[in-house]
Amino acid sequence: MKKPVPIFEGDVVDRKLVIQDHVRKAMARWVSTFKTGTHLDIVIRKHKTKRSLEQNAYYWSVVIPILADYFGHDNPESMHEDLKLEFNPVESKIVPGKMIGGSTTKLSTEEFYCGETSYIERICRWASMEHGVYIPPPTKAE
Repeated sequence: MKKPVPIFEGDVVDRKLVIQDHVRKAMARWVSTFKTGTHLDIVIRKHKTKRSLEQNAYYWSVVIPILADYFGHDNPESMHEDLKLEFNPVESKIVPGKMIGGSTTKLSTEEFYCGETSYIERICRWASMEHGVYIPPPTKAE
């Protein structure tokens, strides 16, 4: 069985890596599960914050219902699938060359809804410009 891969966080302060004590202890516990002499990979990358619950709620309770109603979708999931194909396409691993809707669950907060090139912003702009459908921003949505 494949062992889960933990992700430990730290911060760069004055160009040095700072790791909190509780994180150091968790790392030590994890390392102790390996046999002596085991070679480990250590990867350092910029932290990517997953989309927030508020962003997710806005998408599913405002964006999806408005567009599903406009396009005549019977359920929110089918509208979501259409939007993923249009705004987050990826190549199928089963049928090379075929595009499918990519997962949105791994998008960061910025990729999902912050800025002009975010997933939701592109959807809202497309709905307005191509179809005349107004989707209220989160602050104006109930």
